[in-house]
Amino acid sequence: MSNWFYLAPGTWTKYNPKAMRNNRLVSLVKGEDRSSNISRALELIKRDLGAINDKKRILIKPNLLSSDDPRGNTNVETVRSIIEFLARNYDNFAEKEIVVFEGSAGAFYGGTTTREVFEKFGYADLEKEFKNVRLECIEDFSECVPVQIYTLGGVATIGIVRHVVEDFDYRISVNLPKTHNYAVATLGIKNMVGVVKQCDKSMIHGLKAASSNGNGSRTIFDYVPTWAISLLRRHAMGFVDLVIGYIPSYRRGIKLIHKNIVTMVKEVWPDLVVLDGLYGMEGKGPGEGNLVRMNLAIASTDPVKADALGARVMGINPEDIGYLYYLHEEGLGDMSLEGLVGVGLEQAAMHFKMHPTYNVQIQWR
Repeated sequence: MSNWFYLAPGTWTKYNPKAMRNNRLVSLVKGEDRSSNISRALELIKRDLGAINDKKRILIKPNLLSSDDPRGNTNVETVRSIIEFLARNYDNFAEKEIVVFEGSAGAFYGGTTTREVFEKFGYADLEKEFKNVRLECIEDFSECVPVQIYTLGGVATIGIVRHVVEDFDYRISVNLPKTHNYAVATLGIKNMVGVVKQCDKSMIHGLKAASSNGNGSRTIFDYVPTWAISLLRRHAMGFVDLVIGYIPSYRRGIKLIHKNIVTMVKEVWPDLVVLDGLYGMEGKGPGEGNLVRMNLAIASTDPVKADALGARVMGINPEDIGYLYYLHEEGLGDMSLEGLVGVGLEQAAMHFKMHPTYNVQIQWR
């Protein structure tokens, strides 16, 4: 079986030499304290973090999905723990510019701002605690890098904040493991969708055909306001189940989101993924599910490897997540357990309740 490698108990996949990223480590730690978990997860992969020493502008991208419900959001203590790790381990920390950047979808659809979300969930304290840490919000940046994606009506253009693409030499994506209502799971890689222009985010799902340039034939979803689509996705799952069951365009969109994530994330590829698994979200994620106590943390400089491990501890085969599969096949990361340090998978693996539309979501192939 030398041409195959281990994915999960009872699951092997074809060896792809392109996808082996210099034996990057991936850590898995267990513990009941969030800060200690994050610190230990980073310590275990310190061998792979040497590049940080020479970096001047570091972006930390949390996930602040909701403007009012903290359950699906990155806890501020997670980000604080990462910053404290950098301060302890790099003598030139004070010379580095640390930017915590977010574009909260919940703020956009809820009629508020990312700045207000930062303040509500304690992130403003970071600027007071660390002289070289600054919060930045997507609403403050108008210049975007145009990226072409696919929708049901053809090619469309979305904007990725140019500042995030061009002005940082190291990016850290921070999230918690969550089921998703369209892409199976959201972890470190999909979290980077948060740097897409607010009004373009829904097009990642492939449903909205008409972009700002007006190209593409129209579908039923172009006649529904973006805010209404998001609201229904997050709060009216019975309706979404009905849509998926009876509107073919929704099912076709399932095949597009994963390719679109791959296309956009290449522009803002994270150099490090940290998954705070003190809690995860099962069921109706990414915002309306149930929290599950996991007591773990994951970290890797191979985002695919980190997310694949995150999927496994949720009980999901990484190959069922389309964007991970495509990135692995392109050689941008490794889905195997090679390089695992810390505890073994068997000590952390759980069986999350999947999203109600999971069986449809995995039909992206």
